[in-house]
This record gives sequence, C-alpha cells and structure tokens, in this order.
Amino acid sequence: MDDLDRRIDKAFTMVAFAANRHLVDHMRRMTTTLDMDLESAMLWGTLAHLNVAQAIRPGAPPTELLAPDGFLLGAHRPVRLTDLVQVTGLPKETVRRKLEKLRQRGKVRRTEDGLWDALREGIDERTHAFTRESVKRLLSTARIIEGILQNSPPG
Repeated sequence: MDDLDRRIDKAFTMVAFAANRHLVDHMRRMTTTLDMDLESAMLWGTLAHLNVAQAIRPGAPPTELLAPDGFLLGAHRPVRLTDLVQVTGLPKETVRRKLEKLRQRGKVRRTEDGLWDALREGIDERTHAFTRESVKRLLSTARIIEGILQNSPPG
C-alpha cells in the first residue's frame, strides 16, 4: 500500500463524500440537462469513445490531434452493435432500442453496413455547455479531494 492509499484510507469518509457528491450531481445534471436516461448517456459516450479510440495517441499534444474548433482530426471508426453490447454490458435489445432513440434525436447514425457512429452534429450547444461545466466541476472536486488528502496524516 503506498502513501496515497494510506491517506485515502485515513480520510475515507471525506474523500468518498466529495467523490460521490460529484458523481451523483453529474448523473443528475446529465439526465436533466441532456434530457437523457443514464443508460442512453452511457451508451452514447461509449460509442463516441470507441469511434475515436484509435485516433487518440497517448501523450500526443492536442495540436496534433485536434482541429481549431476542438474536435478530433480524422474520421471516426463506426462500431458494431455487438461491440457496444460487450463493452457496456447492456442487453443487446436494450442497446439496439436506445441507439435507435439516439438516432432519432440526431445523436448517432447507422451506416449502410449496419455499424454505429456518434455524430459530431449531435453535440449541440447544450451538450457543449454541459461538458464545459462538467469539466469545471470535475477539476473543482479534484482540488477539494487533493486538499483533503494533503491535510490527512501520512502512513
């Protein structure tokens, strides 16, 4: 067990409270701000991640990966329904039904060969603002937790 683990254990209640407050607030904001159930949001996010995972090179500076508008350079790689089922752990019919609802909302598309792709156009101003605010809240929570850990006794 390293020093960080020991500090987390010594301040467990406060760390857990801060982390869980952030996560619960994030999930609540997601369902209300984006008007989306949690499974659909998880599915949409997972699809987007799988679409771009091959293009995100660890350690690469953003200037090599992103266009001036902040979006990824290059094409998305559409994925199979079975890949989404495997990664999310959701039942196949649930994934299929929720993808269809996301498609109707303009968030995803199904290619001619049956693969799924998150649409850049699906990130509207409301989604962009939600993400911006989410990052700010995440960083704030991280600072709170760092402060708790710095003030907890070592080992």
